[in-house]
This record gives sequence, structure tokens and C-alpha cells, in this order.
Amino acid sequence: MKLEIPGVNTENGLDLCDGDLDVYMHFLRIYISSMPAALEKMQNVSEETLKEYIVTIHGVKGISETICAEEVASAAKQLEEIAKNNDLAGVLALNGPFIIHAEKIVDSIRSWLTKKNRLIP
Repeated sequence: MKLEIPGVNTENGLDLCDGDLDVYMHFLRIYISSMPAALEKMQNVSEETLKEYIVTIHGVKGISETICAEEVASAAKQLEEIAKNNDLAGVLALNGPFIIHAEKIVDSIRSWLTKKNRLIP
């Protein structure tokens, strides 16, 4: 089965799972089920919520690395570093576009899984 999901390096992701397609599909399903809540949590970042934001963006980075959504993982890493430096203005400048991009990746994965009848194991 050819794995072509825009925004996801599926070849590397599958390699991380030792070529086990079922394991990789499991991680893709976890991604699309957990990301919407994480992205929602990131919507209204403020000085008061910056520490929570750091935890959330760190999780987004990790799960994005797991499936090899490399652009999302890289941007999340950048946002995490900015947030750790208490640069709220920097976070606010990049957060909206980041969320939009991440939502597109989630939609791409969901569409691909649906098309391949792999949404549910």
C-alpha cells in the first residue's frame, strides 16, 4: 500500500515502526484523535497560560515526530523554545498560522485513513 499523506514523511514514519504498517496506522489514528484537543487548548495562549502552553506544544512536537509530520514537529519545537523564553509576543505571532497548518495535516491524515478504510482498526 502506497502511503502518501501531504505533510507527513510516511516513509520515515513507517521506518520508525520497523516497517509495521499496523503500528504506524495506530499512531496515525492516535494523532488525529489527540491533536484537535491539543490545538484547541493552544488557541488562547496568554501570560497566565504560557506554562501550560509549553507542556501542550511539547506534546504536539513529540507526537508529530512519532508520525514524521516533520514541518509540524519543527514548528512546534520552535514555538516551544520561544515559549520557554517567555516571549509571549513571539508565540502569538506564530501560534495562529501553526494551528491552521497542523489542522490541515490532521485533515490530510483523516482523509487518507478514511479513503483507505483504515480510520478504525
